[in-house]
Amino acid sequence: MQEERIQGISTQVVEKLVSRGNLLSQGRPVGAIGYVDSEGVISSYNHLTDGGVSGLPFRKLLEDISHHSHVSLLEMINSLPDNAVYLATDPGQTGIVVNTRAINVFNLPVVKIGVKHQQVAGIGILYPEQRHFELATRSEKAQLDSLAAKTMEEEKEALKKIAHLRLKFLEISEKLPMVETEKSEIQKLQRRQQSWLIPRQKVNSLEKSFARELVDKSLSVEPGREVASFGEIDEDGHITRCSEIIVGGMGYIPSRLMASSYRQINNRSLREAYTELIPQNTAIVHTHPGGSGVMHISDAMAGPGMWGRPIIAVGHNEKGEIKGAMAVEPTDKLFELADENEELEQKFFEVDNPEEEVQLRKRRYKIAQEFTDICSQLEIKEVEYVDI
Repeated sequence: MQEERIQGISTQVVEKLVSRGNLLSQGRPVGAIGYVDSEGVISSYNHLTDGGVSGLPFRKLLEDISHHSHVSLLEMINSLPDNAVYLATDPGQTGIVVNTRAINVFNLPVVKIGVKHQQVAGIGILYPEQRHFELATRSEKAQLDSLAAKTMEEEKEALKKIAHLRLKFLEISEKLPMVETEKSEIQKLQRRQQSWLIPRQKVNSLEKSFARELVDKSLSVEPGREVASFGEIDEDGHITRCSEIIVGGMGYIPSRLMASSYRQINNRSLREAYTELIPQNTAIVHTHPGGSGVMHISDAMAGPGMWGRPIIAVGHNEKGEIKGAMAVEPTDKLFELADENEELEQKFFEVDNPEEEVQLRKRRYKIAQEFTDICSQLEIKEVEYVDI
């Protein structure tokens, strides 16, 4: 990771990104992985990646850098060299960076090129620093405090804290100057020499007491709030709890809070946490209040798609009766669906008639169904471990 302050970004690099964005129009961003040279200037990049319906497609952005296909986003990111920088245009904005999502995931400096009226409006940079990660953690906790409030006064105070933190996010980025550099080849590929992979481990069963603890915790809080913990996968594919149980929100688990359930990560990125702190033989286990454990595309991409670990859902009703436990594991099929889903988001802008768009939308719904199809049912059982 680039630790020293970056001196600037090549005018040539900026022009390439902005020109591509202007060609696309429709408010679509353009991104690339930039490289900082020996002078501290971002003077080259891997390739230009067009944004789509949901912003920049991260997998497409990294496909030529990654040592392997059919792997999680984390494994792709860990092929990046130390001098890498995340670059993106920001149509309609001035380049100010007001959220920490990209530094959290990539653990790289993030450069936003603001574009207004097809011209550069400003360039901002956000560094992956401890204070920014701490702010992100505080923001997650404040959102949950609002949900946990029991009176109008408590909720007002929680919302005041959220508003105050949002103002702090306005101050996290800095200006980055454009620098004139010698005319040279600015598109080239750089990657880390060694690959980094998470061994795939088949999951077969979930410890009964673990499932029970999760459901009991879910029942003790606001109905509908999900709870979660990490589980350790043994050589037989059996999962037992290995971290604290944390309480999330309605239908979601905050990402930094989840990682902190294993080990405190206040001042570190999620990439660092899942690479260095959280063991590779772990699964993300959470509850689905009111469900049976069947998962969808969001679960799949938040677990194996992003972090390379299986994700487990334990479904239960309002009485605490467990309806089932399902798993989505990191498989070639899952990553093929993830790649196709990103490609379809780009194709929305290429259709020539309504019939073509109808077919695209049908295929996207089909992909969502196929993500559900790769769920597998887990046995919930009690295993006695014998000390040797």
